[in-house]
Amino acid sequence: MDMVWVKSKVTIPRTVPDALERKKLFSILSNNRMKKLTIIKAPAGYGKTTLLSLWLKHIDESVAWFTIDQNDNDPVRFLRYLIHTLSFSILNVEQKLNNILDEITSFETIVDTLLNDLDTYKGNIHIVFDNFQEIHTPQIYQILNRLIEYLPANVRIYIITRTNLELPLAKWRVKGWILEVGVGQLSFDLEELQSFFSPVTNDEQKDVLKPLLKTTEGWIAGIQLIKLSTGGMIDNLSSEEILAKASSYIHEYFMQEILLILPQELQDFLLRTSILNYLEPSVCTSVTNELNSLTIFSELEKNCLFIEQVQAHPPVYRYHTLFRHALQVEFHRQQSYEMIASIYYEVATNLCQREDYVAAIELALNGELYELAHEWIQKYLVEIFAEGHTLLFGQWIQKLRNAQFPVDINLLVLYITTLFSTHEMDQAKKIIEELLFKQNKLKWMDGFQFIAVSKIFEIMNAYIGYMEDGDLEKAKVGLQTRVNVRKNKSSLYHISLKYNQFEPRILRTFVGARGKFLPVGKMEELIHVLNESEIKERNITGVTYGLLAEILYEINDLDRAGKELEIGLKYGLRFQDPGLFIPMYLLKARIYMTKKQFEEAHMVLIEAMKETDKPYWVGMLYIMKAQSYLLEGNISYAQQEFFRVTDFINYRIASRNPFYLLVQGKILYANNQLEEALQIAIRLKEGAIQEKQIVTLIEAGLLEAICHFSLGKEDFALTGLHAALEHGVLYGYYRTFIEEDSIWPLLNKYWRIRQHSKGDTFKSVPLAYVNKLLQNDSSEDEFFANFTAREKDVLQLLAEGASNNEIAHQLQLTEGTIRVYLTEIYSKIGVRSRTKAILWAKEWLGF
Repeated sequence: MDMVWVKSKVTIPRTVPDALERKKLFSILSNNRMKKLTIIKAPAGYGKTTLLSLWLKHIDESVAWFTIDQNDNDPVRFLRYLIHTLSFSILNVEQKLNNILDEITSFETIVDTLLNDLDTYKGNIHIVFDNFQEIHTPQIYQILNRLIEYLPANVRIYIITRTNLELPLAKWRVKGWILEVGVGQLSFDLEELQSFFSPVTNDEQKDVLKPLLKTTEGWIAGIQLIKLSTGGMIDNLSSEEILAKASSYIHEYFMQEILLILPQELQDFLLRTSILNYLEPSVCTSVTNELNSLTIFSELEKNCLFIEQVQAHPPVYRYHTLFRHALQVEFHRQQSYEMIASIYYEVATNLCQREDYVAAIELALNGELYELAHEWIQKYLVEIFAEGHTLLFGQWIQKLRNAQFPVDINLLVLYITTLFSTHEMDQAKKIIEELLFKQNKLKWMDGFQFIAVSKIFEIMNAYIGYMEDGDLEKAKVGLQTRVNVRKNKSSLYHISLKYNQFEPRILRTFVGARGKFLPVGKMEELIHVLNESEIKERNITGVTYGLLAEILYEINDLDRAGKELEIGLKYGLRFQDPGLFIPMYLLKARIYMTKKQFEEAHMVLIEAMKETDKPYWVGMLYIMKAQSYLLEGNISYAQQEFFRVTDFINYRIASRNPFYLLVQGKILYANNQLEEALQIAIRLKEGAIQEKQIVTLIEAGLLEAICHFSLGKEDFALTGLHAALEHGVLYGYYRTFIEEDSIWPLLNKYWRIRQHSKGDTFKSVPLAYVNKLLQNDSSEDEFFANFTAREKDVLQLLAEGASNNEIAHQLQLTEGTIRVYLTEIYSKIGVRSRTKAILWAKEWLGF
C-alpha cells in the first residue's frame, strides 16, 4: 500500500497561546497516570484535544499522537499509521513492522510484535488516538482491544471521541484499568469561566457570570463564541441579550459541525422536536410521525449529540440549551410560518390532551397561537393557582398583552393580584385604571360572568385602602360584602390567591403597606372584621394574622407575636403558600435568636426547608441561617451558609434582594471590610427610597451609619442614624434598631449630644424614643457599673471644665479627695493625664 504521511496527523496539535490551563483536570490526569486507558468523551467543542495536548506537553514524557480521519477506517491503513506514529515519535520499528504486515494476514501477529517492541522501551509511552469517532470497522476495535488487554506497564493509551466505544469497558472498569473524562468534568466551572473572561479574580464578577454559565452549561466552544461576539463585555447584558449577540456564530458552528453532516431524516427530526422544552418520545412522535423516537434519542445520546436524559421512567430527554436555540433558528429559516404554526398547534393540542396544560400553554404562546393559549388559561385557571403557577400565569398574561391580544376581564383581575404579589404596582395600577374605565363604559361588574372576580376586586381594593388610611367603616363595604348565592357555580371564587411571591417579611409587601404598618389596635379591628366575614377561611385572613405577628414582634411584644404567627403559619401550610409560611418560620427563628436560643432557631429553619421545594424560598432560609450565625459571632459559618444561597437563587435575582444584600453587608462589616459594606448599604438605601420601603430604609440606614462611624466619619454616622430614627419613630419601629448590636456606641453618642445640645440639632426625634431604645443597651450599663456615683459626678464636672477646687466645692469634698477620685478614674478609662481625661469625658457625655 502506497502511503503519503501527513505530518500533522502524527504530531501533538498546536494550541492557542492563551488557552486556559485546566488545573483541576490536569490533577485528575496526573493522579491516574497508571491507568491503562483514558477515555475523553464529549460532543464537539468541549476542549478534549486541547486538554490532552496541554497536559502531555507538561509531563515531559514520550508521546505518540495519531489524529484519525475517515480514511483511517481501513485496518491495514490504521495499523500502518499507528506504526508510523510510534516510529516518528519514539520507536525505530517502522520498516520491520511494515515488512511483517506485508507478509502476513493476521493482525494479531503485528499487534503482538508491536507489544513486545513497546515493552523494550525504557521510558513511559503515551499513545493518543484522537477523533476516534471516525472508526466503525470491527477489526480495528479488535486490534485496539488486544493492544489494551496486553499493554506493557510502561504504556498508556488515550482515546478522544465524540461517541460510545465498542470495547469491553464494563470489564475494564471492574479491573480498574480506565479513567473516563466526560462532559461533567470538561465543562467550564465558574472559576474557569471567570479566568477565561478576566485574569483578575473578583467575586462580584464571578456572580455576574453565573447566568452565562447556566445558559452555556459550561460548553467551551459556546463560551468562546460568546466572548468573540460580545468582545468579552457581558457584565450588563442579560442572558437573552448575550444569546442574541452570539446567535449567528453559534448557529453557524452547530450547522457545520453537527447538523449538516447528519442524514436528512435525522436533521428533520431534530429541527421539528426543537420546539419542545422536554423531549418525551410519545410527544415527539406527534411532532415528527417518527414511531421510534425513543430509539433515535438513545442513538443521539450514544453519539453525544448535545442531548441528555433527564428522567428514566418514563424516559424524558432535553437538548443542550444552545443546541436547541440553534435548531430553532434553522427550523424557522427552512419552514414557512404556516407550517411552523401548524406543528405548534398539533403538538400543543397533544400536550393539552395529556393534561400537561402548562407545557401546552407555553408552547402555544411560543408558537404565537394566542387565542388557543388564552382559551387554555381560562380553562385551567383554578389548577394554575392551586398548583402554584402564579408567576407563570403573570408571564402568560403579559405575553398576551404584549401581543395586543384582548385578555378576558376575569384574567385581568387575577393578573392584578399577581402584580401586587410581585410589587409591580405601576403595571397593576394601569390595569386597575383600564378596568375602572371599562366599568364606567360597560358596567362589567354587574355581569353574572364576573361575579366572582368583581368581589375579589372589591375585597382587594378594600384591604389595600384600609392599609393606607385605616378607615374601617369604608373597608367594611368591600370586606363584608356578600357574594351572590350562585357563587358555588363560579370556580373562580374558590381560587386561593397568593399575596407574596418573594418577600421574606410580609411587612415589605403591599399587604404590609411596605413597612408603614398600622397600630396594633387597627390590625385587631381588621382581623375582627375578617373573622366576621365570608373570607374568614381564605388566605388573606392568614396573611393578616402573619402581618399582625410581624408588627407585634417589631414593637417588642414577643409573646403575642409568637401566638399570632402560629395562626398565620397554619393558614400558610393549609393553603401551601410559601409566601406566608416561610415568613412565619423566619419570624419564629428570629424570636428564638432574640432570646439567644440559636440552636432552636436553626431547628426551625431546618423544619421550614422540609415544607418547601421552591429553590427561592430555600435560599431565603439560608440567608436567615447566615444571619443567625452572625448573631452568634460565628463569621465563618455565616459566610458558609451565605455562599450556599446562590445554589438556589440566581445571582442576578439574589443581588437585587434587600435581605440578601443586608446580610451580605453585615458579613462584610463583621470582617472589617467597611468600605465594601458601606457601598452595599448605600445601594440598599437608594433602592428603598425608590421603592418607598420603610423596613429596608431603616435597616440600610443603620448599616450605613455604623459603617461611617467605624470609619471615623462621625458626622455622616450621626446624620444617617437620625434619618433612620425619624422613619422608625414615625411608625413605631423598635426591634429593627435594638437587634443591631453595633449601633449602641453611636446611639449613645447621639443621645449624649441630644442631652447637652441647646439648639435644634436632631430635635425631630423625641428623646423619649431614643431612651426607650437605649434601655436595651447592656454595654453602657456594664461599663458604668465600674464607676461609683461620686466618680460619675466628678466626670460630669470634669467635662464641664471645672477645676479641682471647683469640683471639691460643688461636691463638698476636699481637693485631696478629688485627686484620689481622679487617679481612680484615670485608671478605669485608661488615660494618664487630666487633659486626656477631660477629652474622654466630653466625648462620652456628648459635650
